[in-house]
Amino acid sequence: MKAQERHHLKQNEFAATAARVMGTLTANRDRVIMVAIGVVAVAAIVGGYFFWQKRTNEQAGALLGVATSIIQAPIVPAPTVPGATQQPGTYPTEAARREAAVQAFQQVATAYPSTDAGLAARYQIASMHLAGGQFSEAEQAFRAVADSAGKSIYGPMARMGIAQALAGQTKYDDSIKLLTDLSADRDGALPVDGVLMELARVCVKAGKTQEARAAFKRVVDEFPESNYVVEARQRLTVLG
Repeated sequence: MKAQERHHLKQNEFAATAARVMGTLTANRDRVIMVAIGVVAVAAIVGGYFFWQKRTNEQAGALLGVATSIIQAPIVPAPTVPGATQQPGTYPTEAARREAAVQAFQQVATAYPSTDAGLAARYQIASMHLAGGQFSEAEQAFRAVADSAGKSIYGPMARMGIAQALAGQTKYDDSIKLLTDLSADRDGALPVDGVLMELARVCVKAGKTQEARAAFKRVVDEFPESNYVVEARQRLTVLG
């Protein structure tokens, strides 16, 4: 009997609760409808944003791939036969290929500035300025990448590029300071042995033999398995 009464009471409680909920919904029907519409709208906006973002990243990545392929295009001397044209997908000189690649990467950077592909494109442009001996332009481009890289790998990579561009302009003290800071970050994204080698090379160019020797020695002592060890030992021998 008691079991039946408890069951009956539970049914009554459920019915009362259901009635209160329905009463609240009825009394606030317009508000409930508006909230439901708002939830659906937000879901649609969020879904649309992520779809747009995914599509944008895919388009930017595809365009970046096209630009990257230009860097790897073969160099074929311009045809000397009258009326002949350059073979598609090839470039007559390194300079011509680099110019075409810069234009292609610039297209990515301009069209998709806030994407990872856009950041990668700006880094590639800076690297090509560096490779082409345009050190001032390279420095400016690398600084722009460093400013917008956030916590990505392009931050320290761009700082390394800045140091190399500074060295290209014979601003050795500034380059050495930057490389010294990078070499002190053992938990950073850049391999410390590689940074030390660059530091040592710049020190050699600057005529700072003692500092160069110290950097080469760190590579040998601290990174015995490094691919740079053989070169570091050879440079130490030359420096005496």
